[in-house]
Amino acid sequence: MKKISIALLLVFVISLSFCAKKKEAMDLKQKPLLVKAEFPKMGTLTKHFNYKGTVSAWKTANIAPDASGRVGRILKKQGDRVAQGELLATLDMTSLELMQKQARAAVAVAQTAFQNARLNSERMKKMLENKAISAMQYESTQLALDAADTQLKSAMANLDLVDYTAKNAYMKAPFAGIIAAKNMEEGDMINPMMGMGQSILTLMDLSKVKVTVEAPAEEIEKIRIGQKCQVRISSRPGETFSGEVDSKNLAADPLSKTFKVEVKIDNPEMKIKAGVYADIAIEYLRRESVLMLPLTALLAGDKEILITENGTARKRAVTIGEKNGTRFEIISGVRPDELVIVEGNYDLKDGTAVVTSGDKK
Repeated sequence: MKKISIALLLVFVISLSFCAKKKEAMDLKQKPLLVKAEFPKMGTLTKHFNYKGTVSAWKTANIAPDASGRVGRILKKQGDRVAQGELLATLDMTSLELMQKQARAAVAVAQTAFQNARLNSERMKKMLENKAISAMQYESTQLALDAADTQLKSAMANLDLVDYTAKNAYMKAPFAGIIAAKNMEEGDMINPMMGMGQSILTLMDLSKVKVTVEAPAEEIEKIRIGQKCQVRISSRPGETFSGEVDSKNLAADPLSKTFKVEVKIDNPEMKIKAGVYADIAIEYLRRESVLMLPLTALLAGDKEILITENGTARKRAVTIGEKNGTRFEIISGVRPDELVIVEGNYDLKDGTAVVTSGDKK
């Protein structure tokens, strides 16, 4: 009796298992699941290194005189665009003009003294030849001539210095750009020799801008001069700018062990301002004319995908190549005319009935 009960129990369990499998198979056929599918597309696959940095002007100049003085006129204001060589500011010329007059007068006095010393030396030389004076007396006149010559050279050098200072009191733009800041007012005293970075104006060339980023050692070898970059600016949301690698350091920073890389961005409309944050994506790999699919098409292990075949999901083994954050390259395993499930494939079984949305050929 006990054996009969066990036999009946086994028959019951097998029947339940058979019914469950039959029901599962019927469910797969009777309840098609909605999935999104795409055909593989030919395109260009790129990979990037991503960095953050701060935008700097391509060139910056602090407009200041070489010597101290009082600011006379400031001819430009913040935001003005200027051409190379355009006059920007001047020092008060009153004291400089007086110094020029004084220096010219000192040169005139020194020239007169030199002429007198030279004539006296010539007279004394003749007298020495006639043995009317001693050699010592003649040497004294030569020393006086040398002293007068030195005094004249000193006076002329001082005049050159004053003229140079007066010339540089007219401060001109060393390059075309925009006035980024006005740092002083007319009448203020300025003394660049104090070494505090004083300047009257700040001039920037924003027709191009640059961003310096730090690349780790494992990435620097893949970065080359001229590589293209995508640039996103914090102050210009939704916009993407194009740039390129302009330079890179060949020696690592001794503390951070990273390499500085400078990215150049053309900025003809001056949309990008200095000092804002930037996200830089440096393109280090580009594969053109490759068959691609979204990463979501890959199943666990990156070796299989699901295609749709007559309304049924079918697993397919694939070989993949490069992949980036959104797509992957197909080496083999799927044709361009096969519809691949890219959404709704999680835990989807082989043989499940599906209905697709997405690409249509």
